[in-house]
Amino acid sequence: MQASDTTSVTTAAESVSAASRTPRLKVIDMVRGITILLVVVGHAGLTPVVLNDMFRDFRLPLFFIVSGYLFSASKYFDNFTALLRTRILTLVVPYLSAGFLCYLLWLILRTLEPTHNSGIAWYEPTQAIALGTYSGGLLLNIPIWFLTCLFVTQIIFCLSMRYLSGRPLLLQLAVMLGLSLSGYAMSTVVFLPWNIDVALVAQLFVFIGYQLKQRQLLRKIRVFNLGTLVWLALFLTAAYFNSYVDMNNREYGNLFLFYTAGIAGSLLAIKMTQLLSTSRFFAATLTYIGQESLAILIFHYGIFILLLNFVERYVFGSYLGWFPTTVIAVAGSLLLSMVVKRVPGLGFVLGRTRKKAAPRRSYMERAAS
Repeated sequence: MQASDTTSVTTAAESVSAASRTPRLKVIDMVRGITILLVVVGHAGLTPVVLNDMFRDFRLPLFFIVSGYLFSASKYFDNFTALLRTRILTLVVPYLSAGFLCYLLWLILRTLEPTHNSGIAWYEPTQAIALGTYSGGLLLNIPIWFLTCLFVTQIIFCLSMRYLSGRPLLLQLAVMLGLSLSGYAMSTVVFLPWNIDVALVAQLFVFIGYQLKQRQLLRKIRVFNLGTLVWLALFLTAAYFNSYVDMNNREYGNLFLFYTAGIAGSLLAIKMTQLLSTSRFFAATLTYIGQESLAILIFHYGIFILLLNFVERYVFGSYLGWFPTTVIAVAGSLLLSMVVKRVPGLGFVLGRTRKKAAPRRSYMERAAS
């Protein structure tokens, strides 16, 4: 989730320290923080429902836009193998780790209470992990579907843009729009493994994020101006007239309204983040949460909400509410992330790789420096 090329949920392994990041990239960290919090409150059952549905219109598009903004053309256009290797380590490995960790927890809970999800055969969740999709609820750690989708999204984007780079902007836009429409068309027929169809739908969002960086538009965005009112009007209109949106389940409603709400809502979120960045408290808190967004994504639902749902059903007999659930899920994920980072050999869970030690310099080299 570094200055070059990761996404709102994948940069834990590649981020540099917050102190060394430019103000522009600190805003991006904050955007990731806000977006992952919106994901958690959505899974915690935010009420009123209409507010949660409104967040659905832009929270995943915003993830993809941030992914495009942080994509490094100079690093990967001429070295696709490096992208593939990096994304396997930072997306696929955490996906598999989080999927099977949740599966083991689920098996333990089923042993404690045989009626818990008794309608699901023991092997079905492993099939869902292999497919990399929601699979009608069989992917027990539901949010991690996004990791496989993001993996495919970045592969498609890199392969496309390495040939489109240098071409006229309108041609690039037309190709990306064509890819997005092809993904939508596929989703009306079949849901492809590893969310290939959703990855195609997301290409337009990734392209917009990429252009924001290429043309340095982020620094030109102002919080209070006529553009803010225009984007707000577009978002509210598109969100109101469009039907329920859920990219995971390929529910887009009207495609034009879907893209309009996704883009307008994302730009409004960036504008709001710039306003919050003036507060040291919000800036520090959201930056930290943004840098830990991968950990929150893979742990909040598959560990903490899963446990809370079990306790609420079989112990308390009542629902805690969305706010306590959100606090427990986020705080628990952050604490578990700290543990994982400190236990040798567990870094792969969060997409972390061991850094090679710098070669020892001779006395003469040290003296010369």
